[in-house]
Amino acid sequence: MQKPLCGLCNNSFTDRGLTRHLQSCIPRYLGQYAPNPKEKTFHLHVYDAFNPEYFLHLAATGTTTLEELDSFLRKIWLECCGHLSEFTYGRRGDALSMSQKLFRVLNSGNELYHKYDFGDTTELIVRSRGLYPGVLQETQAIHLLARNVQPPILCDRCGKAPAEVICTECRWDGEGWYCSNCIKDHECDEEMFLNVVNSPRTGVCGYNG
Repeated sequence: MQKPLCGLCNNSFTDRGLTRHLQSCIPRYLGQYAPNPKEKTFHLHVYDAFNPEYFLHLAATGTTTLEELDSFLRKIWLECCGHLSEFTYGRRGDALSMSQKLFRVLNSGNELYHKYDFGDTTELIVRSRGLYPGVLQETQAIHLLARNVQPPILCDRCGKAPAEVICTECRWDGEGWYCSNCIKDHECDEEMFLNVVNSPRTGVCGYNG
């Protein structure tokens, strides 16, 4: 079974073991790139609020703005049609200013909610797993440390092969996941098909990876 890789040391770990590993691995790599002694780095664990099998581990400098973090999440996981997004404390909290910097809104152990698209909303939890002195690289505010291996989703028709296409019309009935062979006989129009991708937004709106 494939396991996620640490982007720093390139070793593989279980999902739970990865969090513990990064807490010891990150400090070993801080300061290798002309560190700013006044800067600090957050270890951020980002995961889908309803399906934590989708996760990212990020290293972000304390001076990273919420707008920069939002842009990063859009590029790697979310962007489809230019929807609005926001960060809040708690699911129903007031929206935080996107100009706020991480060191102003987070402490070690705290968390934020991120919402993208207020129609077909994707909700993420951004949890701080640690705060460390120094930076990984001064020219890059956010580093991808690790991400989940794509969760296995089986074809709804044959139940054996991995799903590669989702029918967004049938998704509303709780099905619509098809392998490359079974989708050939599906009755819905091809305009309703999206690729199955490694993102919590797979099959939602127009997101196609």
